[in-house]
Amino acid sequence: MDVEKVAGYFIAVVEAGGIKAAALQLGISQPSLTAQIQKLEQRFACPLLVRHPRGVSMTAAGELYYQHATALHAERQRLYAQIHALQAREAGQIKLGTGEAWWPLFVKPAVLEYQADRQCAVHIEFGNRLALMASLLSGDVDVFIGHEIDDLVASQQVRFMPLFQDAESYYVADSHPLLTDTSASIDPQRLSDWPLMRVTPDHARHAHLLANPISPTTHVNQVVFDVDALSPGIDLLHDTQAVMPYTSRAQMYLASQGVSVLDAHPSKRGNVGLYTLRNERNEKVDALIQQLCEAAQQVGISPRHTS
Repeated sequence: MDVEKVAGYFIAVVEAGGIKAAALQLGISQPSLTAQIQKLEQRFACPLLVRHPRGVSMTAAGELYYQHATALHAERQRLYAQIHALQAREAGQIKLGTGEAWWPLFVKPAVLEYQADRQCAVHIEFGNRLALMASLLSGDVDVFIGHEIDDLVASQQVRFMPLFQDAESYYVADSHPLLTDTSASIDPQRLSDWPLMRVTPDHARHAHLLANPISPTTHVNQVVFDVDALSPGIDLLHDTQAVMPYTSRAQMYLASQGVSVLDAHPSKRGNVGLYTLRNERNEKVDALIQQLCEAAQQVGISPRHTS
């Protein structure tokens, strides 16, 4: 008996709710599937499923086996994914993470030129700084572009190369009432009167990466939208009167999407740069970093250093 295959059959029966439905999904005959489940039960010398007119349900032993089988299945999937990733890297693939704001600004042209020169596969992952840091530490990306993380627990494991300083601006849809304000500059305190749009905020699931807890965001009299991608954030700006804090570097791109920047003092400033694992530099990553630095220079963002 192929234990791995039969375990997959059992999972399919449980999740489909019956032998007939599972057989259709698996593309095998119902009698064949029934025979395989019976052999599995004979091996354990106890019933794993209770048959009834509407399908099947698990016995206590069946539930235990199901937990074991699904855990093994997940572990096999992870193994296959790791082997596939290893083969891809040996074939020249490089994995890059980036915040969405930097993609149209200078990352896209750098990736296109890098790929054209080397004719290799490039995996691109989008996310905020903590999500990308988790991917870097787990080996899912080789390098990522994002804001510097001041209180990172794993600071000794990574290397940060600052590229430029960034300021946070406030954005609204072109039809927003605040754009008709005639004052010289909008007081940021006034912005609390409007709904807030947060794009790619930090998540509690990444709190373990920080020495200090993620501070909860509280906004009096505000409806808060949290979105994990820029595109739905832009859509919501047009359908609401929300205010979106976002990098000042994105003004030109957001203007093309019908979004305007408010004349208000920036609320945050920080460094944006490249993160890599400290002890895992290689020629491919270094070449991509150089390409990114050159692309940043071409659009007027001068890297602070490239060593």
